[in-house]
Amino acid sequence: MIFQILNAIEKELNSQVKYAFGISEDVIILSNIVDQNGNKALQQDNIINFTLLRIEEDKTLNKVGGWQGNFGRNTPTLINLYILFSASHSGKQYPDGVNLISWILHYFITNNKFTHAEIPNLPDQVDSVSFELQNMDIRDLSNLWGSMGSKLLPHVCYKIGMIPFYKDSSMNVEGELIKGIGKNLDNL
Repeated sequence: MIFQILNAIEKELNSQVKYAFGISEDVIILSNIVDQNGNKALQQDNIINFTLLRIEEDKTLNKVGGWQGNFGRNTPTLINLYILFSASHSGKQYPDGVNLISWILHYFITNNKFTHAEIPNLPDQVDSVSFELQNMDIRDLSNLWGSMGSKLLPHVCYKIGMIPFYKDSSMNVEGELIKGIGKNLDNL
């Protein structure tokens, strides 16, 4: 489900960027910034990397009234996703990257909550996704970029809040999984 959410956001943003800037190619790409060997993950320049940074359980809502007032058996586990948009523009294209990051910032300030009406490809289990700008101090920024193995790039970080994962729902995934993993998940 996480991939489906991120993929839906990627498609929606690319559609909006194409319209706003009058371009035809996708410029926001769901990808690492660097690969496991420390090399640039994508060989394309002048794109916005859209990266999943962290997944965390949101326990606050269950402590203050439950998910939509439901304390029943099938109360979901709420998940927050932390995402990063970073511009891989350099040289004379650097201002274009800053401009795209600025556009993303403005877009999510103007539209910080999305439903199926705005992003039809959201998974059925997800009623909406909300975006909250994340502030990082200089130490956190240094740790983030150092742990990713990259140099500091123009970027903006968001939290996508309260994605429900239900215990009783089946796991639908896109993409190819290692054969047999489903059997192993049942034993957890």
